[in-house]
Amino acid sequence: MLNFFTKTAQAAYNFEENSGLKKAADKLGYSTNDIFNPENAIAKGITYVLSFLGVIFLILAIYAGILWMTSQGNEKTVEKAKDILINSVIGLVIVALAYVISYFVVSTFAGGYLN
Repeated sequence: MLNFFTKTAQAAYNFEENSGLKKAADKLGYSTNDIFNPENAIAKGITYVLSFLGVIFLILAIYAGILWMTSQGNEKTVEKAKDILINSVIGLVIVALAYVISYFVVSTFAGGYLN
């Protein structure tokens, strides 16, 4: 008797199809039955690289802040910390612009992978 209800419940509700997770995964490019797609691979690669560069900025900003706080008034160390911070902010702006440009290119030419 329990076997009958279990089979009936399994036949009535298919989690993969009814939950919407498969549709969301397919739209985002994470489909398990998807064959290798170069556009998606390039888009994911760009996203990973830009994320890594953002982490590098964070590390440099923290390092410059610690260097500045521990300079004990030494002007040479303060200038070094300022230079690191200014250069890391410039790098962050470049990374942000690269992300915006790559997002535009990928969304335009890769069939709306990121939309």
